[in-house]
Amino acid sequence: MLVPRPLIFGLIAASLILARAAQAVTVLSGPAFTPATNAPLAGVLQLATDVNSRVSIQISDGINSWEKDFYDFSTNHAETLLGFRPNRTNQIVVTCYDQYRNASATQQVTFVTAPLPSNFPTHVLLTNQPDLMEPGYTLCIVQHNNAQTGTYIMIMDQDGQVVWYKPWTSLDFDVRQLGDGNLFMEQTSPSNNFVEMNLQGNIVRTWNGAAAYPVENHEGNVTDHGTILYLSQATVMVPNFPSSTAPNAPLVTARVDDNPVVEISATNSALLNAWSPMSFIDPTRISWLTYQFSTPYGVDNEHANAVIEDTNDDSLIISMRDQNAVCKFTRQTGQLVWILGPPQGWGTNWSTNLLTPVGTPFHWNYGQHAPEFTPSHNLLVFNDNNDQAMPPTPIVGDLTNKSSAIEYAIDETNMQVSEAWNSSWQTNQDRLYCGVLGKAQYQPNSGNVLVTYGAVSVINGVRPSTAAPGAVMSRLIEYTHDPVPQVVFDVSFFDYTNTSPSYAGYSCYRSYRIPDVYAHPAAPVADLNISLQDASPSLTFSANATHMYLVQTSTNLTSWSTVGTAVQEDGAGDFDYTDYDEPDSTSRFYRIVTN
Repeated sequence: MLVPRPLIFGLIAASLILARAAQAVTVLSGPAFTPATNAPLAGVLQLATDVNSRVSIQISDGINSWEKDFYDFSTNHAETLLGFRPNRTNQIVVTCYDQYRNASATQQVTFVTAPLPSNFPTHVLLTNQPDLMEPGYTLCIVQHNNAQTGTYIMIMDQDGQVVWYKPWTSLDFDVRQLGDGNLFMEQTSPSNNFVEMNLQGNIVRTWNGAAAYPVENHEGNVTDHGTILYLSQATVMVPNFPSSTAPNAPLVTARVDDNPVVEISATNSALLNAWSPMSFIDPTRISWLTYQFSTPYGVDNEHANAVIEDTNDDSLIISMRDQNAVCKFTRQTGQLVWILGPPQGWGTNWSTNLLTPVGTPFHWNYGQHAPEFTPSHNLLVFNDNNDQAMPPTPIVGDLTNKSSAIEYAIDETNMQVSEAWNSSWQTNQDRLYCGVLGKAQYQPNSGNVLVTYGAVSVINGVRPSTAAPGAVMSRLIEYTHDPVPQVVFDVSFFDYTNTSPSYAGYSCYRSYRIPDVYAHPAAPVADLNISLQDASPSLTFSANATHMYLVQTSTNLTSWSTVGTAVQEDGAGDFDYTDYDEPDSTSRFYRIVTN
């Protein structure tokens, strides 16, 4: 499925099982393992059994070992296996279980993974403290700045080991995991679409961008109500536009690149909405970034790089790098609500929309990327911190600058903003300046923040390479959400041994911590059985152990009540529940519910 939603599944037991069948499952064919053509560290395990069964696997590569249980009861299985590391010999032990937990004889297959390709991005694990990290894996796209090839979509484990990758030639910057475990990416011209890719590396679905609004490569955001938000480009003629950042520069009628926010249906790609930032910002306000880049659509005075929803009030939030501004506007009318950013340069018509800073310390956002809400509804952004000034104030040079993740608390009632947390509140850690790209992602279990320094050009006041002054590196760093943040994970993408003056390094637009390489959607229980234990009904079933399962009863199949929570046994995914409180005089139906 494209959009993860809370789901309730149940299965009513139709009969009372007084004795468990004793016959073991028989494997009729297989197991056979076929490596994926388009994803070298993945493959498909196939086998057939004489009765409906589920598959359990154990894998060992000589260094790591792990288990995976599947719960799709069938006689024919085709299971995608993930999590392999490069250059290993993997022994895969396969066991099948029928609905009564009878097991087949274990069988084994071998999968030998090749080393990483020679042009795979060079990466070094600088720090990791797994006990303090957010559980899961890190997903990103890393681009080789020197070559047309050498860009890879990848997933790394907590030790910085690559466990999945795919070579990628499109100009996509961003990749995200969907609720079904597949990957979602935007593709710019000439493709002008969005794609869903499974972890065998195959495109399984495509959505076309709206004809009038070409897909721009900064954002493709799947909402939880079946739409896709993205950014586009259009030319707008703006009179009285400053011809440069020089004081008293002549005013001209300029072609300016506007970045409409576009919403299409995730069902059929139909155009649903479009909002022009030019309709609510000051069209003649410029920054030191305005003339840094040029586009075929005109002066790059917005450079929108992200759009998200505020579901609390059905509004949208757009980040405009070259305005040094994050703006909130209403979905229904496109009316500006507030502006987060330095106040210099805004006309009097926008004075009531500017957020006023309160408290210390406080740092404005400059050239920011990737706003997102935290669970407390604060706004987390990656602050590239370009220039730290608006014209005509002199800029802060790159060698003395630094970038960070900033969490802002916004009080819309009083139109105020305060700094709730900043990754730069650290001590004895690298001072990194990243003038382009970047993301900060709040972690739901640990409260940590994963920060993508996408193109670091300065480290502690010096360039990453003494031989190649133009080289940049990517650093993916996880901080604790403490008053003095601590680094618990730090991986760099950079070839420290490359002494070529033309070496350009690597770039990474965004990275994400994902819970697992496998999806864990709620699914119907397929093997609910009931037996009597000392005259009390005892329920057994197997299901994904990442969920909690409630036992519900009914006397009429209409009204249901929860009587308890199933308990997992030692075997992964084996759940039991005994109903000791069943009234002797009442017939009861049972079902299992999760969400």
